[in-house]
Amino acid sequence: MASITHPGEKRQRTRLDPGKQLLQCGFLVIALLLTAAALWPAAVVYSAFAPRSDTALAWVALVIACILVFNYAYLVLLLALRIVLPRPKEGFYPPRKDGRPPREVALLMLNILLTKLRYNPPWAPMISSVLVTLPPLHAAFRHFFGPHTRSLTFGDSTIVLDPYLLYAGKNVQFGFRSFMSGHIFDNRGMLIKRVVVEDDAVIGGFASLLPGVHVGHHSIVAFASVVKPNTMIGPYELSAGSPAKKIRDLPRGDAATSAAGAGTGAGLQQGREDGTA
Repeated sequence: MASITHPGEKRQRTRLDPGKQLLQCGFLVIALLLTAAALWPAAVVYSAFAPRSDTALAWVALVIACILVFNYAYLVLLLALRIVLPRPKEGFYPPRKDGRPPREVALLMLNILLTKLRYNPPWAPMISSVLVTLPPLHAAFRHFFGPHTRSLTFGDSTIVLDPYLLYAGKNVQFGFRSFMSGHIFDNRGMLIKRVVVEDDAVIGGFASLLPGVHVGHHSIVAFASVVKPNTMIGPYELSAGSPAKKIRDLPRGDAATSAAGAGTGAGLQQGREDGTA
């Protein structure tokens, strides 16, 4: 839609947030440095075996080897940065006396930058995303990067801003585009706190869990619900709405998880009728 400017009014330019500009510049610089460093061992492999490659099959094998060496080198360097860089401690940090953001904001931004380099490398992540799920990198990346979970349903469709602050048990069902964040920032300050989801819980599609949320075992967070910071959802509870509120207790036993599809929709509808959704 075209904007209309009245006579005498000056058109305001849309400027990118300085914080976002700094984050993008940092991402570019670190990505270029990591890429350059990872290319070095790949170039060594190429220079060593290229003179001996005299068939098409040998060249194909050499290219595949260089790609694997490059991706492994990139991931190892990224893991080294993750180990060296400290993480901000959990807690609430108000603005400083001069009005500037707390110092932990800069440290959090660096951690978010590493997470971005982990999940959005400067090339198609189809190879690196698989290598981190296989030995020998799997255990190290799960420990240092997170998320800390034993659930197999955690996939790329789930959005986690702070993976190292997510702790999920076994058999947790994460719905499509569900969202988890371990930090939140406004004019009152910044809250950094882990998100905990216990065993056999169901997080509905497009649901949002904010810092400090604790979801009990066999509980259901309904579709598109927003769970406020520091909210405790007890075991066998159905919560729905924005902000999410308890709708009802779920039956004990396996019926809780088997009712995820029907219970989530019914709970959301009931929440709307009660004015909680």
